Amino acid sequence: MQVRDVMSSPAITVTPQTGIQEVARLMRENQISGVPVVNAAGALVGIVTELDLIARNAPLRQPSYLTFLSAMIPLNPSEYRQYKEQALQALASNAGELMGHDDLEAATVSPDTDMDEVMRRMLNPKLTLLPVVQDGRVVGVITRTDVVRLIEKLELELLRRNQG
Repeated sequence: MQVRDVMSSPAITVTPQTGIQEVARLMRENQISGVPVVNAAGALVGIVTELDLIARNAPLRQPSYLTFLSAMIPLNPSEYRQYKEQALQALASNAGELMGHDDLEAATVSPDTDMDEVMRRMLNPKLTLLPVVQDGRVVGVITRTDVVRLIEKLELELLRRNQG
C-alpha cells in the first residue's frame, strides 16, 4: 500500500506570514497535530506542530550562567543554543518564525512512498505528520491518525478472513 491510498488531501497548509493564533485555530478546528508551511508556489518551507505551539508558550528555562553578570562565555554551548531557540520560539508571531527547522527532506514523503516506510519513520516521536510532496508542491499529509486508521482497517480485514 502506498501513501496516496492513505493520505489526507488536500493538505491544510499555512504560509510563513500566517499568525500564531490562526495556526492554532486551524489545528484545533481541524483536529490536526500540525500544518505544513508553504510558500506562494506551494513548496514546503517548514512545519508547525502542536509541540511548537506548546513550546512557544511554555516557561523558558534560563541557563544558570545567565544569572551571573560576570559570566562572559557560556560554560555549556548546547544549553545556550537551546535557550536561544526557546527564546526565538517564544517571540514568534507567525508560522515562519515558529516553524521547525529540521531536515525537511527527511520529514516528507511522496505519494508513491510505501506505507511500511511511513510507519518506520513515524516511530520517531517527533514526527506526527509527514507532508506529501509531488513535483515540489505539498499535495497532502499523512498523520499518525491516518496510519492508525489503516491499521484498524487491516485488522478488521484480517479478523473477517479468520472468521469466514
